[in-house]
Formats: sequence, structure tokens, C-alpha cells
Amino acid sequence: MVRNYIIGFFFLMMPLLATGQQAWTIYNTQNSPLPENSVRCIAVAPNGTKWIGTDYGLASFDDVNWTVYQTFNSGIPDNSIRSLAIDANNDVWIGTFTSGLVKFDGTNWTIYNMANSDLPDDFVRCLEIDTLGNLWVGTIGGLAYFDGTTWDVYTMSNSVLGSNNIGSIYVKPEDNSAYFGTINGGLAIKDASGWSHFTIWNSNLPDNSILGLVKDTSDVLWMATPAAGLSGYVGGIAFITFNTSSSNITTNSLTCLTMDDDAYIWSGSNDSGIVKQQGISNFISYNTINSGLPDNFVQAITTDNQGVLWIGTQIGGLVRFDESILLSVSSIAEKSQVKIFPVPATDNLYISSAEKNIDKMLFTDITGRVVSINKEIVSDKMIHLNTSQLLSGTYLIRIIYNDGVVETRPVVIQQQ
Repeated sequence: MVRNYIIGFFFLMMPLLATGQQAWTIYNTQNSPLPENSVRCIAVAPNGTKWIGTDYGLASFDDVNWTVYQTFNSGIPDNSIRSLAIDANNDVWIGTFTSGLVKFDGTNWTIYNMANSDLPDDFVRCLEIDTLGNLWVGTIGGLAYFDGTTWDVYTMSNSVLGSNNIGSIYVKPEDNSAYFGTINGGLAIKDASGWSHFTIWNSNLPDNSILGLVKDTSDVLWMATPAAGLSGYVGGIAFITFNTSSSNITTNSLTCLTMDDDAYIWSGSNDSGIVKQQGISNFISYNTINSGLPDNFVQAITTDNQGVLWIGTQIGGLVRFDESILLSVSSIAEKSQVKIFPVPATDNLYISSAEKNIDKMLFTDITGRVVSINKEIVSDKMIHLNTSQLLSGTYLIRIIYNDGVVETRPVVIQQQ
């Protein structure tokens, strides 16, 4: 039988009754029925149910009840879940690591694999449903379009795809134009005019691998790249890119994307937690140092119908993050009071706060490891750091002001 769970009232709700809803809520194998702490993918159904794909099974969670599906208690053929999509009928489409594509309608499990269909590979990395209810399926062996009966398959041999390994898919709701991020093959677009293809060789696309795609309200297509930061396609052959050299984004290694109800772009990373783009070139990050995030390696991120973020980590489980609770206490958008100079720094670095007094300061490398550094308190609004012994690279400064507000900023050290 499928495992069903009702979380005990006192087990999960007592802390909330005592303190109110928390900004950060963590679900892991120790405090919940989550089957595995490595969360690969998350999808939110129209009815609000969260579906969570892990390395050891599929789970659904309606904020009270958990249901876990594994090979020994259901018709799911593989416990390693890599992608999820939910259609208008609340049917769940599941991409697995080794067993193809699965449709679950709440009762029946229908399996599509290389043996019984035209699916180009049984490793399904990404899924997207268009407004017609048809499914785009990205595998490591090509791309497929499935209307429930017929398969159209696209590979390097019959399309402009620069790679058969599909890393991400986005479908524009207005006209079902489809965008495909590949691994080592650039960006491919299929619309009413046909196919187009962009790589680092024929455009200023900064990375040929794209792990996340989303469009904002200005029709800019944003791409999460694993080596070159956040890039936006603005049309034609124009790409604008934000990385650690050109902005205050804390990492170049992004893994996934989503857009919240306020049209802010959120990225997951493999070393710096989650990053919010809250201005065209302004970023803030939440990581294990400055927030309740349990793991800096984020594999999945999405937004529910209440505007709450759901985050899948590599070893820290599933995270529910309601930023509005933090913003109601102190507005993060208004807390960039600090000036760091020179940039890049060599032997000396100064941290100056124009308005607030600095209480404490923590200096770390990009992974969050504390770095020992000589510092001099010039005044209550300025700190001098001797950076002459540091290796060249990107570091993070965690600044705690005397009013309790915490700010994390990246710095670049470039030795001669």
C-alpha cells in the first residue's frame, strides 16, 4: 500500500503556535516522512499540493498530509525522480533517472519508455506542459513532444539542437513558443517562424549549458548557467549576463530558476544557496550563514500559489521559505547601506556604512568557510581589512549592523 501520513498536530504545529509562522521551515527525513534528503524537483499542483521528487521516491504534501510513493508500494518504476510537471487535470507527469516517463492520475500509473514508445531516452531530465495540454519531454538523448498519442522527436540529426542532452525547457503561455536549454549545446528556440539556435560561438550567450529557464514580465528569457551566472535573452542576438565580475551576484554556478508573484527572479546555486534578482543588476542571497537555509547546494526551486518559495537541496531536504515574514520585520530591499572599496581589492579592503553602525563582520570564502583576516576598526561606520595574504578569488562579507539587520556582500580579491 502507498504510505500515507498525517503529521501530528503537536509534532509540527506546536512551534508555530508558540512563535507564529516561521520564514524558514525545513522538512527532512528526521522530522517528516520525506523519503530522502536529496530533493531533485518540485511541482505545485493547481489544487496547491506540492509534489516532491527525491533520490529515493516521490512524495506529495498538502501542508498537512504526506503520501510517499516508491517502487515497493506503488506502480512507480524508479525511485530516482528527476523532473515533474502537473497538468490541468492534476495528473502528475514524472521523469525518472532510468525508467522513462510516468503519468499518475491518482490511481493508475502509465509508463512510457524506449521499449514501448518513441521516447528518445529513459533518463528524463526536464518536463514542461504547454497551454494545449501537450508535453515537452527533455531527455539526455533528445527532445520529445507528446500529445497523449503521438510523439514528435527532435535530435541533433533532425533539428538545430546543439546537443541531445536537454537541461531545461520553458514554454511561453501566450503562443506556446518553446525554449530549450541544453548541456554543452546552447539555447534552441522553436516558434511559429521555425527554429533558432544560439551558442557562445554565434552570439554573446555566456555558457553553452543552461539548467533553468523562465521569462519575466518584460519578455526577457532568463537562463541559469552552471559556469557564467545569470543571463537574459532580450531578443535578436542580444544577451545580457550578470556574474561575479559584473554584478554583486555571489556565484556564477546556478542550477535552477523560478519567478515569484512580484516578478522577482530567484536562482538556486550549487555553492551559495538561493539568489534573488531584485533589480536588473542587484542581487541578494540567502545561504547557510545568513539564513535558515540548511544547504548551499540547491537543486530545485519553485513558487506556490501563495507566493511561498519551495526549495530542494542536495543534502538538507525540502525547504519552505516565506520571505514576506522577513520583509515585514526589516526590509531586505532597503538594507544595502554598505560601500566596499576598492573593487577588486589587493592588499587592503575598506567597508563603510553611510548610515548604520556596524556591529560585527564575518569574512568567508564562497563556500561559507570562515577565513581568518586582520581587521582594524577605523570607526563605528568603517572597517579596514588587510587582504594581502588572501588568494585571488571571490569572498563573502557578512555584516551585522547594530540594529540586528544582516547583509551579505561579495568581494573580489585580485592579487598582483
